[in-house]
Amino acid sequence: MKITHRDFVANGPGSVKMVPVESDDLWYAYNLIAPGDTVQAVTVRKVLREVASGGRDAERMKLKLEIKVEVVEYDKAGSVLRVRGKNIQENEYVKIGQFHTLEIEPHRPFMLRKVSTSEWIDFQTEKENNTKIC
Repeated sequence: MKITHRDFVANGPGSVKMVPVESDDLWYAYNLIAPGDTVQAVTVRKVLREVASGGRDAERMKLKLEIKVEVVEYDKAGSVLRVRGKNIQENEYVKIGQFHTLEIEPHRPFMLRKVSTSEWIDFQTEKENNTKIC
């Protein structure tokens, strides 16, 4: 796991931007991400648009979304981590409260935020010597 940014507040919230380098990093992230955390990543979502003829046209858009985690699933065979939850940051295409599943794969960065710094203690002690910080 490569960590590109850390931001911790004493006895408060904290965030880490990381990039899984190999599939084992996805397993580690699966065990780190918990319901109630927030995860921000670039994702693809099908968006409906009005066309001149009065109909609708579906288009796949690349978006940066931040969701409040409800469910985390790890697919070892596909080397993908699926994080499902409600959008908490409105944009032009996705309203607050809409569900979305982020797919986190090796070499795709994501930001994990936790409410309490104490939740990061295990993360820091276990990975500090095995992680490359950029």
